[in-house]
Amino acid sequence: MIQRFGSRSARSAWYALPGILFIVAEGCAGRLHPRPPTQGPPPSSASLPSGRGLPFTATAYCSGTKTAAGTKVAAGIVAADPGLLPIGSMIRVAGLDRRYNGVYTVMDTGPKVQGRRIDLYIVDCAEAVKFGRRSAEVSLLQPSGNAHARPRE
Repeated sequence: MIQRFGSRSARSAWYALPGILFIVAEGCAGRLHPRPPTQGPPPSSASLPSGRGLPFTATAYCSGTKTAAGTKVAAGIVAADPGLLPIGSMIRVAGLDRRYNGVYTVMDTGPKVQGRRIDLYIVDCAEAVKFGRRSAEVSLLQPSGNAHARPRE
């Protein structure tokens, strides 16, 4: 049986098509742009245990002349979220290549350094770009007490 466009059942199928497409699109929408798993709010600096390593994402930067603390940028300085690691805090970074592991002083902040992220200062910009994004383990050695603490290498 051949149906003509003007027939009642053909028109009903055309009216149902947008509804069917909406249902299919709604079901696929969550798979197109999945939401990252919620890990809860980032811990506050009061809940960051001293000496115990926590997973962080490490990146590197090479630009700028002054830190948020007002000191000159230098090796051994790291930028971090001040709500998690206040300026002046001493941290130990592990889990990276040997040359990047060590003790750093949090002396800088940045708009993209939020939560469990750190940004290591590396003098050579090509090396900083090559560093990319890596997983690291950060432990708090000494909470902030002196915002003008000198970085250790």
